Amino acid sequence: MKALALLHRYLSCLVAPAMLFFAVSGIWQIYRMQESTKDGSYEAPWTLTTLSHIHKAEKIQGPAAVWFKMAMALVGVLFAATALVGIVMAVRLTKPAWLAWALLAAGTLVPAGLAIVAGWS
Repeated sequence: MKALALLHRYLSCLVAPAMLFFAVSGIWQIYRMQESTKDGSYEAPWTLTTLSHIHKAEKIQGPAAVWFKMAMALVGVLFAATALVGIVMAVRLTKPAWLAWALLAAGTLVPAGLAIVAGWS
């Protein structure tokens, strides 16, 4: 268990900055805060527009685009590995164990249910 905890800690520290960036920039993109309106009623801040291009890797060209996408794919794989190690630790360490399983189920079913209700199924 100590080895899992150590692996989880190191992987988390490695991917946390990218995870936070993509989480936060994804939030403002949900509301399209990075896009100015055509009628001029809203002017998107330069910061949000620029960081959104990075989030989507739209403006990156050539070899830099390939390297960036490979690096972000690696971050995704490491994030998944970190989450899986965290789940294993939670299931093994949480007392009572049903609580960990219930939270995992809720974390799966609530978003799925919201997607179905919203008509995204």
